Amino acid sequence: MDKKLLFALDIGTRSVVGLLGEQVANKINLLAVERQEHYTRAMLDGQIHDVTEVAGVLAEIKSRLERIVSPLPKVAVAAAGRALSTLRVTADLDVGGRGALTESDERALELAGLQTAQRSLATAGAAFDPTAYYCVGYSVVTFSLDGCPLKSLVGQRGKRAEIELIATFLPRQVIDSLQSAVQAVGLEIATLTLEPIAAINVLIPPTMRHLNLALVDVGAGTSDVAITRGGSVIGYGMVPCAGDEITEALSQQYLLDFNVAEQVKRQLGDKKKKVNFTDVLGMQHKVPAKELMASLAPAVGDLAQLIARQILDLNGQPPQAVLLVGGGALTPLLPAALAQALDIPAARVGIRRPDAVDGFTTIPPSLQAPDGVPRSAS
Repeated sequence: MDKKLLFALDIGTRSVVGLLGEQVANKINLLAVERQEHYTRAMLDGQIHDVTEVAGVLAEIKSRLERIVSPLPKVAVAAAGRALSTLRVTADLDVGGRGALTESDERALELAGLQTAQRSLATAGAAFDPTAYYCVGYSVVTFSLDGCPLKSLVGQRGKRAEIELIATFLPRQVIDSLQSAVQAVGLEIATLTLEPIAAINVLIPPTMRHLNLALVDVGAGTSDVAITRGGSVIGYGMVPCAGDEITEALSQQYLLDFNVAEQVKRQLGDKKKKVNFTDVLGMQHKVPAKELMASLAPAVGDLAQLIARQILDLNGQPPQAVLLVGGGALTPLLPAALAQALDIPAARVGIRRPDAVDGFTTIPPSLQAPDGVPRSAS
């Protein structure tokens, strides 16, 4: 049976994860996973600020994975949604006389929809400079044929086909810096998509999309949002605030180096009664975990309000449930604060741990955590 090698990178604000796998039929077998945190704050809010530093981390990941399979010339990349612009558009095509429609006809209709989105971006004032934005992905909301909604047009016959889709755009600066870092280590970007698109395709399959769900990927720099309802994805959004803001609040409160504050924050999730740390003046502290969490409550509440506002803007009302993923999902108090901000029961906001994911044969223990959602742009 033919096997297709897959190499994907999740280049995050806090760390980089490399996935190496092989696709056999409709399943992906993960061969190896490598993770490396940035040594400095080389990325902020999903934007690369130090290309050389990020390229060095990518080189480490690539080198480790090439011990298994070499060379690795191409990579699939999922980009964070910093300064994300989304447009929901419709387009139609005259398909009369074509006979049974094919996948090529669907692709042509999708392309027409993307062209409509690009024109709308240029004329609707959705972005200050439309030429500085790059389309990084899209989701089909629905197809229709002669006014009849359909999940797929393949094999259907009719006169006029229509599509409704959501197109996502990121600043070229974000994409250019990603491309520079990737090219610096001898890699070529084979495919590129948006992180919430990649995440929702893994965690919320079509069989769940009749539910009104919000998927929130809380990273270090950004919180990416995707909404499902009525059988499809209906919106994507981004909040330029995430786990780093909570770390910075700790750093300010206790005069800590940022990396020390990050370690303190992570220890709060270990249910320790007291946490030991040393501040920038060299003074040692042993602070009760409850006191530390109380000091974080205002910052966590602010983050929850921002995420809730984005969800309500996209959905128009509170969703049935919220699924949290990403390392920032482990932020103490966040699920309860988000439930309160959305005015939904606390039990309807949960942290999604991907111990089993459709399309993957197995999920290694290192990925069975909220920040371990397998993302592939291929």
